[in-house]
Amino acid sequence: MSTTPRIPAELAAGFTMLGNGDPTPAARIAIPIELTRLSGIPIASEGSILLDPVVHECIRLFNAKYQGCEYCMNARQAIAVQAGLNEDIVNQLTRFETSALPDKIKAALRITSAIASAPKMVTPEVLDEARRFYTEQEVIDIVLLSVITTGSKVAITLGVDPGKAASSRVFYPTDPVYGNSAELQRAIDEFQNKGFQVRGEVIPVSALV
Repeated sequence: MSTTPRIPAELAAGFTMLGNGDPTPAARIAIPIELTRLSGIPIASEGSILLDPVVHECIRLFNAKYQGCEYCMNARQAIAVQAGLNEDIVNQLTRFETSALPDKIKAALRITSAIASAPKMVTPEVLDEARRFYTEQEVIDIVLLSVITTGSKVAITLGVDPGKAASSRVFYPTDPVYGNSAELQRAIDEFQNKGFQVRGEVIPVSALV
């Protein structure tokens, strides 16, 4: 996949996929850091997406593969890895219907797949199947996360996906990219109290295989 900008260089200059308030054209098309915090890390802070970390990461990675986002495909979130995500699970995502993945994950991915391809396919039957495994709020959060993680289409369409080299590692929730809000810090403290490692050395994704 090429990351050569398809738009004038002066518009793409400084594009990092994350908005930090800069008034540049690149910042205007970037993803606000608050939204990245919601969709990028499977860690529940107040008002954020409240899903099991592995389910959360499966949704994110399914959409990354569906959209062809090299950056997103090659990132792994430390909380999800510690909660049980492994590369065998990741490798089954694109063929989830015929895979050995748990029915709970399949039910979530049916919503994600429908939203990514044809939102009208999010039928009452698809939602009712998800309700067998999830609360009503969790179903809403699956829909929300599935919509948010299609945002990489912007970077791919513009040709400014930072690429595999920028993200081929495990990201901890304390990484600076996620900001340092009080809400996030409280969530990090909670996960740490549960025994999760919330900060650490850079771990190449290849080491997880």
